[in-house]
Amino acid sequence: MNTLKIISIAIISSLVFSCNNKTNKQSNSVPAKDSVAPLVKENFPKGEVIENVICKSDASQSYAMYLPKNYSTEKTFPVVYAFDAHGTGKLPVSKYKDLAERYGYVLIGSNNSKNGNAWEESESIAEKLFADAQNRLSINTQRIYLLGFSGGARVVNGITITNGAIEGVICCGAAAPGKNSVNPRNNYTWMGIAGTEDFNYTEMRKYDMVDLAGHAVKHGLITFDGKHEWCPIEVMDEAFWWLELCEMRKNLSLKNDTLIKKKITPDIKQIETYMQQKKVYDAFQLCKKTINFYDGLTDLTYCFKTFKDLHTNADLDKALKAEEVLWANEDKLKQFYMSGFQSTDFEKWKREIGGLNQKIKNEKDKNAIQMYKRVLGYLSLAAYMQASGALKQNAIPAADYFCKIYVLVDPTNNEAYYLTANVAAKQGKTNEAISALNQSVKNGFEDLPRLQTDSAFISLKGMKEFDEVVTKIGKEK
Repeated sequence: MNTLKIISIAIISSLVFSCNNKTNKQSNSVPAKDSVAPLVKENFPKGEVIENVICKSDASQSYAMYLPKNYSTEKTFPVVYAFDAHGTGKLPVSKYKDLAERYGYVLIGSNNSKNGNAWEESESIAEKLFADAQNRLSINTQRIYLLGFSGGARVVNGITITNGAIEGVICCGAAAPGKNSVNPRNNYTWMGIAGTEDFNYTEMRKYDMVDLAGHAVKHGLITFDGKHEWCPIEVMDEAFWWLELCEMRKNLSLKNDTLIKKKITPDIKQIETYMQQKKVYDAFQLCKKTINFYDGLTDLTYCFKTFKDLHTNADLDKALKAEEVLWANEDKLKQFYMSGFQSTDFEKWKREIGGLNQKIKNEKDKNAIQMYKRVLGYLSLAAYMQASGALKQNAIPAADYFCKIYVLVDPTNNEAYYLTANVAAKQGKTNEAISALNQSVKNGFEDLPRLQTDSAFISLKGMKEFDEVVTKIGKEK
């Protein structure tokens, strides 16, 4: 039996750990209830996104916020703090405000936490955010959750494993914590969300299956058809529902049998359908997920029996082995292409990337297609890092070369064209810079303040063509 299957069997032991262990809590960056909070909480608009709430203790920090329509200072509400990779708090708040409304959560998004911050700065930003929100809002300090995407996911995971005030964390698009702990706590819940084309997909699968296996951490992973991005609202709905189930498990008086039955019935029917169609891998994954979500809350006899029976299924064993081989091939491809960044042969890059795209077009196996797309996504990130790093060092020829690879690898990425425009402007190639900026806007670039304050484009300001780019962004926004 292969390693992956052994791990999958071992998972069942971790699936049934309870969420209600409240001992062994460590540091508590969030002020304890009533410790420093004012007697009277502030009133903010309800049922709308507030994009810029300034922290009272530090005017350089701010956050976006959504309060559900039933919010009141007369009672406390659970809170989800969201950390975007680029410090755009309104993005997750706007995207998931309907979930905050549905479940009665306060939703807050940091405008300061972003990729590139040192860990100490990330930790300070989080502490000030938590303190400001708790002092001014009516928050249930027993239900504090963190949510992060990409680099933001690494931040929230790093905070959660040492901060005893955090009840649970949702990590999207990345899993490994920004800072590890020699003595990580284990009395919290972890939910990962990953697109099947996300270059961090295998990392997240392994973190859920291996890193957290055997620990008293209630954990799971939700996957969706997509790439490295904030997930669709219907996918995040599952994660919010997970938080609700964990709270019910901790306090059975809150258990809603009617709602649980409504939610679980389609999953049971889908497992039955998969079994009838002999889609054993799909049945296995959904069975495992259903047990994980609902253990201790409803009758799961059918799921447990099906799950147990599947472990002797030869087709499942074959599928799991194939998945393991695919992951190994993915790692090899990533290593191979990363070594290519030391080369200056752009024609070779064109051949290799052309070959990858051809495989994606001709391949019949969906899993292989997703793997090749993950490799392209990985190369996109690598090219971005190389190009932006070269620009910071003012190594313009190198930046120009890496930007060409970036556009080749990820031709619909607006950042690839923005950096290309940056390089062209520094080379004095005005027409090329304007053309690249237009292409960036066409592909979704909308960060007007960044464009207007970028020193690389000083020579373009006042030009009719540059003003037209600015106007386009204004219309898009």
